[in-house]
Formats: sequence, C-alpha cells, structure tokens
Amino acid sequence: MAPGPERRATEPDRAEPYSEKDRGGGAAEAEAAPLPADGDALPPPPAGEPAAAPPPQPQLSAAEIAAQQQAAFKAAIAAAAAAAQAAAAQAAAAAGVRAMAGGGGGGGGGAAPAPPQEPGGPYFVKVSATGNVKQVAGKVAHTCRAGDAPAMLCTGSICINQAVKAVAVSRGYLANDSQDLTFQTAFREGGTPDKPSVALYLAKHPLGWPITPNNVEMQVGATSGVQVVSAALAQRIREGIVPCLTGIGPDAVSNCVLAIGHTRLALEADGLDIRARPEFIAVAGGADLNAVKFHIHVDKI
Repeated sequence: MAPGPERRATEPDRAEPYSEKDRGGGAAEAEAAPLPADGDALPPPPAGEPAAAPPPQPQLSAAEIAAQQQAAFKAAIAAAAAAAQAAAAQAAAAAGVRAMAGGGGGGGGGAAPAPPQEPGGPYFVKVSATGNVKQVAGKVAHTCRAGDAPAMLCTGSICINQAVKAVAVSRGYLANDSQDLTFQTAFREGGTPDKPSVALYLAKHPLGWPITPNNVEMQVGATSGVQVVSAALAQRIREGIVPCLTGIGPDAVSNCVLAIGHTRLALEADGLDIRARPEFIAVAGGADLNAVKFHIHVDKI
C-alpha cells in the first residue's frame, strides 16, 4: 500500500520512499510491532531549517540610479527608431511595387516614377522587353536630375539589353547637366539560367570623372560562357589589367552584364568591386546590330 498523505516522512524515507511493509515483504515484522500505549504521542516531526533570508540589496547612489534611467531612456529611443525604420522599409516595399507596376510597357510616356521610399533610397524602374528605350532613358534622366539615380529591374536577355541601351541614351541626356552614369549588376531572386533576373544599380558621377584606364578589350559573344568571361575578367583585374567588354546583339550584351555581376562576387574576397559605363559603338556592316562597349571601373572596398 502506498504511503498516504498523512504519513510523515523521515530522512531515510525520502531516500527510500517505500518501506518493506509497503513492498509486501515484511508482513511478520509489521504484525509483531508493538502498538504505542494510550497517551503516547508520536514524536513531533523534525523541525525544518528556517529559510535563508535573501541577501540585502545594495543601495544605489543617486548617480547610479540616474545612469540606469538614462540607459533605459536610450534603449527606448533605439527601439522607437528601429520600429520607425521597419515601418519605412515596409512603406518602401509597397512604393517599390507601385513603381514597378507603373514602369513596365511602352505606355509609360517617360513619366516620373514613384518617389523614393526613404531618404537616399533608390527609385525602381522596371524595364520591359517591348518598352521604348528613349522613354525609359528619359525617365532615368529625369529621376537623376531630381535626386538619386534609380535601380533598373529587368528579367531576361531582351530586357537586360533594353536597360543597357537606356543607360547609354541617358548618359547623352545627362551630359547637358554635366553628369554621367555607371551601373553595377546585382542578381535578384527568381531568375534562371535561361531567364536571369538582375537589377542595374545606377550611380551618378561628374562629367569627365576619371574612370580606370582600360588596357585591353574582351569580345563577348552570344554563346560565350558567362562564368568563363567573369573568371577571365576577375583574373585580369587582379593582375592590374582592366579590360573593357564589347558585345554585339542582345544576347552578347546580356552576357556582358551577367559577367560583370559574377565578377563583382569573385572580387569581393580581394577587397575590390567594379562598375560599368556603357556606350554605343559603330560596327562595320552592322547597321542593324546593337553594339555596346562596357568601360570597367575598379573600386576598392
């Protein structure tokens, strides 16, 4: 029989909570055990040790209390700032979606994109395969005159080619304002090898700014391996030789842009980064071909 709640446990009982009687193995001893005489009382339970008093809390000085209050105040300010930043980022994402929705297609008419979501944040211009290059270029130039340069979002080789041509045309528009443009390729989620998705982050420069001298020229074709081109470009830059890339046709131009993005990733461990300045070039017998030269500039990071 298990001990009832009225049983008072002793120290041995705590170590061995069930007696021989409880196990059923000591019935004879239990029957022969003498009963207490009338008037005998059970011994009182052992008195427990008094609980230890909590250590006295040290008294803080007025200066320490003020310091704690100041720290709590700063923490509250930091939390409020973080919340405000998160709200601004959420608003930025919503505004970016609105800008992308209004930037595609040929019916944009060069209208200005949505305002930046946060101070210093980029505009987003979505480039479509059927968009008017001059209208997109006008939108880019207008945005650059109003503030920060935009980021151009494009998916697929045709859209990438359209974006590069728009940047080259925008450079001509902004030359009247003594400004120039470069871009850096960044890969976006959702792209595939057959249909890459990239963002071209534009940056403004004073007209005639000193770009890194390009010593040699690398021809990139429509069937060139992007990884092969980027590996060769990165190795040349490590050796102190900065080539320029030349592409003829939409697929070749797209391969140049993708190779620039992969080269940026390859040079990150070397503390280097690159950006490109595109310009149209004339090709013999290629009146209907799109030929672009990408001047490469090297930055230290």
